[in-house]
Amino acid sequence: MEYKNKSSLKVYSTYKENMSPENIRDFALQLRRDVVEITYYSGTQSSHIGGELSAADIMAVLYGAVLHVDPQDPEWEDRDIFILSKGHCSALQYAAMAHRGYFPREVLWNEFNRINGRLQEHANMELPGIEAPTGSLGMGLCNGCGYAWTGRLKNKHKIPPNYVYVMLGDGECTEGQTWEGVMLGAQLRLDNLIAIVDYNKYIISASTHEVMDLEPFEQRWQDFGWHTQRIDGHDIPNLINAFDKARQYETAPGKPRVIIADTVKGKPISFMMKDAINWHAGHLDDALYKKCMEELGL
Repeated sequence: MEYKNKSSLKVYSTYKENMSPENIRDFALQLRRDVVEITYYSGTQSSHIGGELSAADIMAVLYGAVLHVDPQDPEWEDRDIFILSKGHCSALQYAAMAHRGYFPREVLWNEFNRINGRLQEHANMELPGIEAPTGSLGMGLCNGCGYAWTGRLKNKHKIPPNYVYVMLGDGECTEGQTWEGVMLGAQLRLDNLIAIVDYNKYIISASTHEVMDLEPFEQRWQDFGWHTQRIDGHDIPNLINAFDKARQYETAPGKPRVIIADTVKGKPISFMMKDAINWHAGHLDDALYKKCMEELGL
């Protein structure tokens, strides 16, 4: 297979066990560079890049330090489950999966948004390592409840259990089905369910405040019976600590857990952060691609 750009295959950071916060920070930078490359070389020369960049630190912590998975055995019975409910931001997950060894990195540059490519903009379960289809927003948390409930039934006496992680966008937190999942998780006492909200405060047409204000966000989750943490979603050590706390059974027995991560859409690309509404999704021409990579240190 011929690659459009041989330099795209260069790896500046790789996954390894027992990654330090500094290793994970480098991993997050690698993921951001990969997302820009994936976007530029995709079949549409686009992706939902704003939300992919805002969630990169969260994804780096998940795939770099949190998820208990085996890429060589994607259906391993004792694995953790991860569902990217904000499924339009799949390029970020694909980059992380490639680093963990689910498939060769070359696939990132050649099969995203391409006819017969394995990497479609909304992932599907034909790709090993994808646990749920994400074509419609708002469904991920209910899927997560199903996985968590099944895990509890199969492993009643296992403490700590295998965990189910669901990353949500703030836009889908305005949808009724998300809150049905919130209620169900509390009703079933799913303390093996951990939700993470990428709270960048912009959806496709405007800010969340203008469309459907979510505040007081933590209080709403608490009122529905969830253990809640709110943190800076770009602070790697705080993210690690938040996940560590959420995974501890004694933190909140019988309660599902949510981490609300305050993030910046498009971070750290200057023109995307200044114009977040228009970078929910976007195309990268040669000039914009070059500027992105310069701002990412290349």
